[in-house]
Amino acid sequence: VRNIDRHLALMRKESTSTIAFEFPDGSPVLLPPSDISCYLTPPDNNQPMECTVKDSTQSGQYKVVFTPITRGLHQLHVRVHDINIPGSPLSIPVSLAPEMRGNPVKSITGLNGNPYGIDATDDGLIIVSELIGYRI
Repeated sequence: VRNIDRHLALMRKESTSTIAFEFPDGSPVLLPPSDISCYLTPPDNNQPMECTVKDSTQSGQYKVVFTPITRGLHQLHVRVHDINIPGSPLSIPVSLAPEMRGNPVKSITGLNGNPYGIDATDDGLIIVSELIGYRI
């Protein structure tokens, strides 16, 4: 199996990747999409997600549809009749969607004291804790 298009997928957006199966001589292997299954694992290998496989307009090529929920380098695992295929998994880079990038930091009002700690999750959520009010 090989990845035909090497584009960047976007976090929390439906994305596609085109894959192809070929015989050693380079001729396409034709399969019904129902014989192909795929799942995507995020960088932390937690909660793999199923993907949808659809026919492509090109002979021997298939569209894999998925919606990643974290950013980073994901692995696309491809199987035919529940058998892992040589060349799988394929690496799929996932980035933040444009509307999730570069948002200005909003001011926090109503604190009883100074911020005590700040942390961020992998998907961009910022958490601020307060020293005096013991709030998050």
